[in-house]
Amino acid sequence: MSESSGDKKHDPTERRLREAANRGDVGRSTELPKAAVVVATTLFTLSSAAAIGAQLLGEFAAMLANAGTTTTAAAGGWGMTVMLTLFPLLALVAAISLCSTLVTGGFVFSFSLLKFDFSKIMPQTGLGQLFSKTGFSETGKALAKFVAIGGVGTVAIWTRQSDFAALATLPYPSFGPVIALTLQIVTAICLVLVALAGLDAGLQYWLHRQKLRMSDAEIREEMKDSGGNPHVKSRQRMLARKMARARQMTKIAEASVIVTNPTHYACAIRYRRGADRAPMLLAKGVGMLAEEIIAKGRGLGIPIVEAPPLARAVYRHVEPGEHVPVALYRACAEVLAYVWKMQRWRSQGGARPKPPPVQQGEIEVSKWGV
Repeated sequence: MSESSGDKKHDPTERRLREAANRGDVGRSTELPKAAVVVATTLFTLSSAAAIGAQLLGEFAAMLANAGTTTTAAAGGWGMTVMLTLFPLLALVAAISLCSTLVTGGFVFSFSLLKFDFSKIMPQTGLGQLFSKTGFSETGKALAKFVAIGGVGTVAIWTRQSDFAALATLPYPSFGPVIALTLQIVTAICLVLVALAGLDAGLQYWLHRQKLRMSDAEIREEMKDSGGNPHVKSRQRMLARKMARARQMTKIAEASVIVTNPTHYACAIRYRRGADRAPMLLAKGVGMLAEEIIAKGRGLGIPIVEAPPLARAVYRHVEPGEHVPVALYRACAEVLAYVWKMQRWRSQGGARPKPPPVQQGEIEVSKWGV
């Protein structure tokens, strides 16, 4: 059963925002770059229009004075001079446009936007976009821009109608007063554009996050994917146990003795005089795994000694590949001494050694193994 948009009550997570950006779906404001370019161009014009105009005027005057008489190379040089004169303005416009675009959505490079999608040319898709939140917001923005810019421009011109009328009384044409009035009106419009751009940037950010809002099911699915699917993790744990079990079973051949409880616990211990600094646990198991360890030990001819307290203590406090703690040295020594006596009895004969007495209770092993 699909969930309605009303069920999407959670803000988008960082992962969802990142995935949307990878698809090229970012909340960009188209008004901010336009406003930035207009404002930057206006400020540049206010600060350096006179100098650039004078330089261009000199270049054009020279070009007209030498028209028809100069060489092609000289004419090309004049064109390059004009381009270099205008280059700072053009570079400023390009840089401001790029930076303002990156501010709202960051740098996004995605091939998914280049893929042809038939659904985008279907009528229902166009109608859906027209009557969507984005469509209504774009229509509202266009109306707001028309009213705001047109209103401010009208007010600016209306309040300066006497200045415009005074232009007709000038004895000769002059660009100074015309440029001054024009820049005043453009500056007022620029202030409106900046305000509209700020509102549009906030609106696009809000609309983008609204579109990516998540439902409870989507949040749970993402958490499951982030933390790992429980079934996959269970399978991984099972495989890890199986591999660890296989490694243990291959190590049993090196064991000096297998201590048991007698069947519930089984621990394969190795101690080589002169090689091991202390007895080392090679494999351990309980239940069916203990029976498997005992059976494999018998098949390899490894001595099996019943020592319940030692077997339980080793199983609880030692992991395969670790040396037994000091608290278990004495119990291990008794078992190993019995094993060595049995080996000597088999090779030399004499009185059969008695196994160590089966003790009850537990062997205390502290946190630090002493």
